[in-house]
Amino acid sequence: MGNYQKTVKSKFGFLSKFYDIFDIVFIFNKKTNPRYGLAEKIPDENLRILDICVGTANSSIIFAKKNRKNEIIGIDLSPDMIAVAEKKIRKQKLKNINLQPMDATQMTFQNSEFDIATISFALHELEYGLMARILEEAFRTLKNDGELYVIDYEKQSNRVKNILLSIFLRIFEPPHMSQFLQYDWENILKDIGFNSVKTKRYLFSKLILANKPIQRTLTRR
Repeated sequence: MGNYQKTVKSKFGFLSKFYDIFDIVFIFNKKTNPRYGLAEKIPDENLRILDICVGTANSSIIFAKKNRKNEIIGIDLSPDMIAVAEKKIRKQKLKNINLQPMDATQMTFQNSEFDIATISFALHELEYGLMARILEEAFRTLKNDGELYVIDYEKQSNRVKNILLSIFLRIFEPPHMSQFLQYDWENILKDIGFNSVKTKRYLFSKLILANKPIQRTLTRR
């Protein structure tokens, strides 16, 4: 676990300096931007939202500007990414985002604290075991009937787009990306306990939606 933490902090300490450049591919059309697609799923209500591996808060900022009633808590293992995120949040004078340094594989939150959990472009960075641990923690900290939203890379049906994505992933992303793109998300999430798994495709990416079922307590007669 210690090696994982050291690797993440080192990698994203470096990437934090230009991380937001990667989002430029999404800025030209909001309809193909998965972050805006996710924001449309979240109502402007008094909801507690956990943004896991918040990074530079690109997703959280979109939620916060659209939904002033949401309370958004972003966590990340990288202090450098959080520092960039906090600067952006202050600049835009957003009051409904709070950031905390935290390891997503062992969160300090209590069970059933959040209405919604989101993870944007983070799970592909991790080997399967660590990724599954984060999803288990998301499940634990969600309320019954809470919702999980995951944004991450997706193969493209368009040949040219698929070639461009493959080149990008080969240069910038971990070597296990070929396996990651083959994951059966419905089975992965249902094994953890989620249900109602649905997927919507966006540019170079997809949005996965899942629900934590209501866990009924049986009473003895």
